[in-house]
Amino acid sequence: MKIIKWVKWTSLGLVALVAAGSIWLYLLQEAIPASDSVAANNSQIFDEFYAGPIGQASENLEGYRKSLVAPSISVAVAVHGELVWAEARGYADIASKVAATPDTVYAVGSVSKPITAVLAARLWETGQLDIDADVREYVEGFPAKHKSINTRQLLSHQAGIRHYKFSPIPPIFSESSLNREFSSTEDSLALFVDDPLLFEPDTNFNYSTFGYTLVAAAIEDAAGRSFVDALQQHVLDPLKLNSTSIDRAEDILAARATDYVATFSKKAVIRAPETNSSYKWAGGGMVSTPSDLVRFASALLDDQFLNDATREVMFTARALPDGELNPQHYGLGWRIGGLMVTNEKTGKDEIITLLHHGGTRPGSTAILMIVPDYEIVVAMTSNTVGRGGSGPLTSVAAKVAREFIGYERAQSSVVTPWHWSGTDAVGLY
Repeated sequence: MKIIKWVKWTSLGLVALVAAGSIWLYLLQEAIPASDSVAANNSQIFDEFYAGPIGQASENLEGYRKSLVAPSISVAVAVHGELVWAEARGYADIASKVAATPDTVYAVGSVSKPITAVLAARLWETGQLDIDADVREYVEGFPAKHKSINTRQLLSHQAGIRHYKFSPIPPIFSESSLNREFSSTEDSLALFVDDPLLFEPDTNFNYSTFGYTLVAAAIEDAAGRSFVDALQQHVLDPLKLNSTSIDRAEDILAARATDYVATFSKKAVIRAPETNSSYKWAGGGMVSTPSDLVRFASALLDDQFLNDATREVMFTARALPDGELNPQHYGLGWRIGGLMVTNEKTGKDEIITLLHHGGTRPGSTAILMIVPDYEIVVAMTSNTVGRGGSGPLTSVAAKVAREFIGYERAQSSVVTPWHWSGTDAVGLY
């Protein structure tokens, strides 16, 4: 028995040693300074009416890039449904000195979730997908759990599906960084399909990208085609999102930014490890540009793309059995939070509605936010990820949004009656 235990622990020790060695070999690659500026200012102004807030935001963009230790940063803003500004600073690829432009494509991580949620909502509106039906009606191979789960619960992370877990795959010990090709959505389900639910559906909250993989499987059955084809038909083509696709080389039409990871020095980056997003396209595996992202979100400001009832459901944080909202104030694919702004007339701070979702993956960060009171949409991307996840980039995007809110307030006192009703600071920027 002692010999068996010795072999067991020795084997585990060898695995840990090999994994640790792989991590150090990865981390010992040469760090690359991220603060070098690019002389060219790749800026596009589509509406001179907003030259004031654009100029102020643009002036600060280089400082934002450096504070994020990002080789490049890209931003786009839409107001009242129209793209008014797009700009990029820094390098899309440092080694080749390729400057980032507004057309540079970035991995957007979990910003994929609101896109998938809108796809599900479109199918719900047409009667192809019942978001309250047992998901096994669409995914027959999904094993029965102790309670049935539905798409509404999956989209709001209240189904009890687990998120990423530890994975003994160097150099990154997480399922968020797998570098393996999955041939289909069904193949991807194998990662978690046999795991028990973490809780009875709708009794708790657990953020889960894998839950969105299951949503993708339901969408495939409901739409009668692959998730990728359904996404193209029902969202990307109608909205002319020509720079948005899954993160697969043959589907990316424009230049894609190289992924980097910030070092502890806060001044340099290293190349991110190679990953493959084929197992999480629906929840974390898409690429896009900020311009495409603001076009997408702007389409949700009226009832032309989704009707009022659907949008109300999507943008309403779901409650738990005790009556409290789930801890992330998550609706269907969106977080419903607040943006702190100062009332210039009274000098007092006010909280207005902020619909948003951030995304991170090894080597990139993204944020998409809607300020519905002023019909302002801001999207930002960067080709690095550091401590704090998408939080620092979200804070920067909030500053950009405030520039445009202040300008809109100076022009008109009319706002739409869609004010945030929350009383705490969850999702407050």
